Amino acid sequence: MKSFLLLILLLLTMYNLYSYSILESETGNYVANFDARSTAMGSAIASGGNNLFDALINPANLGFVQNKLGCQFTALVLKDADNRSLPMYNSFDAYCDDATYASNINYFSDYAFGAHYSMKFSDINSAVSVIYRPFISFDSNYSEEVRNNHNSDNNEYPPIIAKNYIDSEGAINSLSFLTAFTYKDFVSCGIEVSRLLGDSDEERSIIWSDQALEKLDILTDTTNTLTREFEAFQVKVGGKVKINQRLGFGIAFSPKIEFDVTGDKDGVDVENAVYTYTGFDSLDIPTDSLMYSEFITPTRLRAGISYEPRNIMKTYFNCDIEYIKWSDVNSLYDDELSYYIGIEHSLKNKMPIRLGFNYQTCYSLHQHSGKVFADRVTIPAFTAGTGFTFLENFNFDVSFEFSTRQYEALDLFPDSFYDYDELWEFPQYLNFQDRGWENPDTVKETFFGLHTSISFKW
Repeated sequence: MKSFLLLILLLLTMYNLYSYSILESETGNYVANFDARSTAMGSAIASGGNNLFDALINPANLGFVQNKLGCQFTALVLKDADNRSLPMYNSFDAYCDDATYASNINYFSDYAFGAHYSMKFSDINSAVSVIYRPFISFDSNYSEEVRNNHNSDNNEYPPIIAKNYIDSEGAINSLSFLTAFTYKDFVSCGIEVSRLLGDSDEERSIIWSDQALEKLDILTDTTNTLTREFEAFQVKVGGKVKINQRLGFGIAFSPKIEFDVTGDKDGVDVENAVYTYTGFDSLDIPTDSLMYSEFITPTRLRAGISYEPRNIMKTYFNCDIEYIKWSDVNSLYDDELSYYIGIEHSLKNKMPIRLGFNYQTCYSLHQHSGKVFADRVTIPAFTAGTGFTFLENFNFDVSFEFSTRQYEALDLFPDSFYDYDELWEFPQYLNFQDRGWENPDTVKETFFGLHTSISFKW
């Protein structure tokens, strides 16, 4: 009963909140793993999975789920702290420190659930499952204030000139059908077929303050919008083999997905709206364009091993490596390898301790002098967690994940937009020239994730 009350308290405290980075507000935040146990083990689950949602990493894991009937529900919490800073220099042009000018922390909602059923025919076990989950999320928020710092050293709070916002919401959701066949609990093969459907709405706005409007009544608020709808099918295949009683191997493959995209950008159909470009021809027409109507997820190939040492108390060790063909998305991206490692060790009271680490890479595009270049950003993550059984057939798992990344970026709202002498006390001392890559922002992000899963097995 104490375990059950603890479970209810945790669910009420952290019910399916989710937060994402503004870096991927247009390209979307890929949501990979939903199982709290495997998340605590660094998401290293290509081999060794024993919960329903492990089949989302490798469909063959479904064939090794031992129970005849089961279901799983997952709630997720992730806090993203986005801090943007400028380098500060003294009168001798020597670097002093970074000064943070904007800090954002946001929370959003998501959830996933599914059910499975298995049947045994002689030496062959077959299993089927249906799972609903978010596949890619566009949820993110950003806000900053533009202030007049005159007299700020005289114990007066600088007045607000304008407030800037980026609000993005929406998701591509997946309704997946999975099936797997296992022979003598030795080898399994599985397939996932998913219907991907969703939409996104992004709004970038500059709202002038009452103080600014009093000084210059010609000012008008500015809002840019992007609305898109997405549709596609996904197919993922996987295999898994128990080489011996203690060693297993798994592999999963999912090809790239090209979505059908409709919508508009500031009233212009996305078919005609250019997102960015890599060059111009002799007539100054963009070439090698990346359109808002193009949305692609890369090919992924993952392989992993699982090992059970000869311990008195049960111990599991998992290790995965994943090849991601980022060049499917853009020719400026390099193909990358991601790494996942995790361990689970059971204590005397059967409460497991789970630890893990993973290392992933993402990309973003930036324009400079009429050209576009790709920025490679690495994301290391450390994970931990545990779990327990309650009411006999229910399992509750919880995991914690901490990750960080740092990259350079330009102003999301250029300074030249506020170039009105009437708004400032001493405009002759101000330079509203937009900053370039000779003096970019430093963006530091930290992510703290909390995953909870409830599984019923019968």
